Amino acid sequence: MTSSTSQAEPGTAVAVLAAPGESPADYFYVVTHGEGVAVAVEHDDNVPGEAGALLVIGIEAFDGKVPHVLAQALELGMPVLGVGWGMHAVNVALGGRMPVAVDGQAGEPGKIMAFISPGGKLSYTITGSGWVSVPFSNAAGLKPAHLAPGMMASCYREDGFVAAIEKPGRNWVIGVQWNAHEIDAMPSNFDNLLLALVERATGVQ
Repeated sequence: MTSSTSQAEPGTAVAVLAAPGESPADYFYVVTHGEGVAVAVEHDDNVPGEAGALLVIGIEAFDGKVPHVLAQALELGMPVLGVGWGMHAVNVALGGRMPVAVDGQAGEPGKIMAFISPGGKLSYTITGSGWVSVPFSNAAGLKPAHLAPGMMASCYREDGFVAAIEKPGRNWVIGVQWNAHEIDAMPSNFDNLLLALVERATGVQ
């Protein structure tokens, strides 16, 4: 287990879980962008005591195996942000179906139009709703029928695939299909998702 700093108060760091074959440390900058402390976790780890939130992230295709640390974080009611591979992992962990292939998209980076629904955690966090162009590099996606019980779609791609999911209620669980880690390529205020995760890890709401 490695961290972006050697010291973190209990329950204040953001644990970073990456897709198989990817390094969590490669995504530490997503957390330090919000002046947070990042700690790497592996799939079979328990949630570390210093973690107050979990970032689940990756560009690989989700293979259907739910990481133990993710399942535990959700059971504990921790704030969780899933990005790319991580969104699919969160959905399956909560009882949803596997993603399906997106016709004509083979994982090459590109942009697509997506509609953010008003009134949800996502639109509140990024302070906006409506149509926006966001970067994607995913060859698989979710349809509304694939969502886990209790989860709602808060953003749709123009091709009908779900671009973001969230859990209504007090628990802060959000998944986004776009490349949220490409901070400089994001529309204005989209990095608020990353800042919000850090805030929740440190107890700032």
